[in-house]
Amino acid sequence: MESTDPLPLIGHVKSTNEGDEIDYSKLEFYGRLILGFTWITFVVSINSFFELWKFVIYPFSSSNESLYNYLHTIFKTIDDYVLKLWCIYIVFWWWASISWCGLKLFRHSRGIQT
Repeated sequence: MESTDPLPLIGHVKSTNEGDEIDYSKLEFYGRLILGFTWITFVVSINSFFELWKFVIYPFSSSNESLYNYLHTIFKTIDDYVLKLWCIYIVFWWWASISWCGLKLFRHSRGIQT
């Protein structure tokens, strides 16, 4: 092929699964499941970061002291776990990013030029 010849056109590749029908009810279920899990994760995280649950259980403090202490202990424990998991998540992404940059720099380096 000469350098002046145009490139050949790339043909449309037919899918091997053309006969398969998509089950939209299953797809909708998975979509709703992902949205629900994301929403629950967001609500629990925001409540743990800002300790908004204290304002929710405060009305129980005057009527039933044992229920208030029980809920306070439970939510405090959940806060600890959520914050620890978020910190592990952030540290993991920092580690992965720095490792990836190090691998890229190592791959493109030419070594010490003498």
